[in-house]
Amino acid sequence: MKPCSYRDKVVHNDILRATKSVVVRYRRVMRARVDLLNDPIDSSLRLFAVPMAFSFLVNMIYSLIDRYYVSRLGDAAIAAIGSSDTVAFVVFTLASGFGVGTGIIVSRRFGEGNLAEASRTATQAMVGMAFLGGIITTALYLALPLLPSILRMQPDVAPLAMDYMGALFIGFAANVMNFQMFAIIRSMGNAVFPMVVLLSTTVVNAAIAPLLIFGFGPIPALGMTGAGLATASAQIFGTIIALTAFAQGKAGLSVDFSNFRLDLDLLLKVARQGFPASLQMLSVALNRIFIFSIVGGFGTSVVAAYTLGLNVDMLVFMCVFAMGMAVEVATGQNLGAGKEHRVWGFHRSAAKQMIVLMSTLAIVVWIAGTWFIELYTTTPQTVSEATTYFHTSVFGYVFFAVGLVTVRVISGAGAAVLSMTITAGTLLGLQLPLAWILSHLTPLKQHGVWIALAAGYLIFCVVAILVLRSKIWLRTRV
Repeated sequence: MKPCSYRDKVVHNDILRATKSVVVRYRRVMRARVDLLNDPIDSSLRLFAVPMAFSFLVNMIYSLIDRYYVSRLGDAAIAAIGSSDTVAFVVFTLASGFGVGTGIIVSRRFGEGNLAEASRTATQAMVGMAFLGGIITTALYLALPLLPSILRMQPDVAPLAMDYMGALFIGFAANVMNFQMFAIIRSMGNAVFPMVVLLSTTVVNAAIAPLLIFGFGPIPALGMTGAGLATASAQIFGTIIALTAFAQGKAGLSVDFSNFRLDLDLLLKVARQGFPASLQMLSVALNRIFIFSIVGGFGTSVVAAYTLGLNVDMLVFMCVFAMGMAVEVATGQNLGAGKEHRVWGFHRSAAKQMIVLMSTLAIVVWIAGTWFIELYTTTPQTVSEATTYFHTSVFGYVFFAVGLVTVRVISGAGAAVLSMTITAGTLLGLQLPLAWILSHLTPLKQHGVWIALAAGYLIFCVVAILVLRSKIWLRTRV
């Protein structure tokens, strides 16, 4: 046997040091929790919200990567992904809602110092979501032949969408599990680990997607099937990382599946929190669909302007959603610990930070919005309409942000039905009718829709604050 040379030993030691460094960093990431019970309110909110915002950005990049590679297969392939997104959205709305429900209960138990019950809730929820993910995946495969007609796909789009979804559905169960595990980890105050996992899955997807779509060497070109497989593989990869963290006890909870016994009462408690959260997200999506149907009557340029404007809004609102989630977790933990005064402090801090940030971003969008639109189109009518949209919609930014963080305080207390009622009632019940009235019964036409959007956010904000001040949400038992 050939003895090891000095160089071999050096290389071996370097590998060991690198491996040890990765392990140490992994452990640090898993323990990168923000102490929402004791740390200063302003800074802890930012420390929690920034990784969350980055996670949303990574998710957007994830989607853009898929579209970039698929776009090389033609317009029909792009349309196929668009049709598939409709199915994915329904599934993920349901999954993320139940993730929110789990997170609310786990954060409350964590705040109470009852880690045993928090761990039991997490275990029950993860098993329940795995079971639900399996049912959803099976149902989707059974319904796959019917989806082209249900979604009214064009003849050239349908076969491509079938190939894509047939492969994509492989990872659906894993992805809904990710929603659940990320919600649990975030409810413990760690927003860094989900961000790292999402970044890892994005890198994996970006690396293997072109290989599976276009082929390389012995790997055949699989086209749309390859695109779906790349996304599914990345999702499964993320699930493995997260499950490993739980199995090793790195998530801060002792999740034990060996002596598992199904607790239907606990799962129903999660469902009572999760289902209204799903309906709340669904109401936002339905409101957007109906707004699109109203806007569609004013021509292609107006629809294009709204589409592009909405993309900018969603980019801006990432910060809002991140802050809202931070406030929700902080509310659950601090109510569990009997620190109601900190809940009010978190709301004030979040509202102030959002007012400053959204006011700044509103000015940026007002000034630079036209430049962004011109990156995508130079059609004068579309550019002009989009500019008008920005010069109206930005007045709603602050109200939407303050309203959302307020609603998240209410949902974080466990008043999921009340939170859903505020959101659905103001958006579907007030903003949407106002958009139709101003666009059809006044000379404002499509500009009436833009005004209604900003006014709807104002109403949403006022209603949310009034409900918050009523303190009826504090009576909720979780």
